[in-house]
Amino acid sequence: MMAPIQKILWTVVLLELAGLGLVWRMRARPGPLPAVDWSARMMEDAVAGEIREMEKRLQINDPRGWAELGATYRAFGLFPQAEYCYRQVDKLSPKDRSYLYYWAECFDLTGQTRQATKRYRQIIRENLEVPLGVRTPQYCWLNIGQDRLREENVPAAIDALSKARDLPRAKFLLSRVLIRSGRAKQAISLLDDLMRDAPGMVEYNQMKSWAEAALGDQDAAQEFYERSLRSRQELSKWDPTYQEVLERRKRIGSQSWHEKSLQLEAQGKLQDAVAWSRKAAQAFGAEDRLQQLAKLELLTGRPQEAIALAEDCVRRVGASAKTLDIIGVASIQLGDRARAQRVWEQAIELEPTPNLYAKLAELRYLAGDAVEAGRYRSMEQSQTGKDAWLDNDLITARDHFEKAVALYDGHANTWFYLGETRRFLGDIPGAEAAYARCLRLNPDHGRARRGLERMGKNGRK
Repeated sequence: MMAPIQKILWTVVLLELAGLGLVWRMRARPGPLPAVDWSARMMEDAVAGEIREMEKRLQINDPRGWAELGATYRAFGLFPQAEYCYRQVDKLSPKDRSYLYYWAECFDLTGQTRQATKRYRQIIRENLEVPLGVRTPQYCWLNIGQDRLREENVPAAIDALSKARDLPRAKFLLSRVLIRSGRAKQAISLLDDLMRDAPGMVEYNQMKSWAEAALGDQDAAQEFYERSLRSRQELSKWDPTYQEVLERRKRIGSQSWHEKSLQLEAQGKLQDAVAWSRKAAQAFGAEDRLQQLAKLELLTGRPQEAIALAEDCVRRVGASAKTLDIIGVASIQLGDRARAQRVWEQAIELEPTPNLYAKLAELRYLAGDAVEAGRYRSMEQSQTGKDAWLDNDLITARDHFEKAVALYDGHANTWFYLGETRRFLGDIPGAEAAYARCLRLNPDHGRARRGLERMGKNGRK
């Protein structure tokens, strides 16, 4: 039999163990989610409602549920809430490393760069391949480098970015830092690598121009500056997880209804597409929703409704070429050519496209105005040439510019671009003639004047 003193000791031990268990459970149990001020969020009610439902369904001991809620918060910019969710995943399922990169991103997006770096380094140490495959550690080095740049720690930034040199973004940032650090020659080597794969990237050409200028080669600097002017490809959303964010947004709220409408339209189910589009536009009157519904109204033979929707879109977010184009097409269906011409002329002021010029040319032709129709046809060719010029397809661009001036020779900018194109292709006499014609039409055209001066100075491109 157990002695009284032993009973007392066992009782004390059991009470201590129970107390420790209670403390552990209290610590393991998450506190309340960081509050969201929904009234201050530019977020539609349908999205907020779905997120609240996710919160209600959440099982507090389910790491997958926390990860899913965190991913949703992150997709809609609720980064403190997302960080909290990933913290719970870390407590509940520490061996699961799939959340670490997203957790680090949340720290980055709330300005907590040291906390972010701690997670990135953990991924690097363990050589994890989630969520970005074998390049996941390099993306971590890239993000660490960017954090050090934010902190103005240039040596540490250079060290981190150098470890991510398989990534174009890292090479680009590293080249910029090297130029500013007086190491432009090293930067040029990186930029040459980048431009072999993407010669039409505006920023690469601009950076190469700055590097050449830093080394004192002004002719080379001018050459790459001019290349940047005939480039359209720009660095955009480089973040490798951004596409995942977009896909998640498509599955929630009115965006999911908008996507459903687009799918049904592609399948030729226009009436069903209209129903889903109308639901999306009523929930959240964004420009793309209103444009989609207006377009569907056109396709289903309701031009008056299309005009009303497009006008509402203009009142809400301002005019765009796409919205005005819808009004123009609907006006044609209603027999109002005068209004169509007015809105299409307004549209080309916002975004001149070959399609809009072609429509205006057809209107003037139907009105018996051959001169004005020819001018619009000329502008259609000129804009097509400009599009080719921005893709650095100089031969195609030259052909369209020459067709444009044959149709109408009174547009100074067309002559300027024809001069530029001929100069880059080595046709110096042709370039001089085009520049001269441009300056006769517009004596204050500075770029045409500089083009002539450059050829007079060195007789080459």
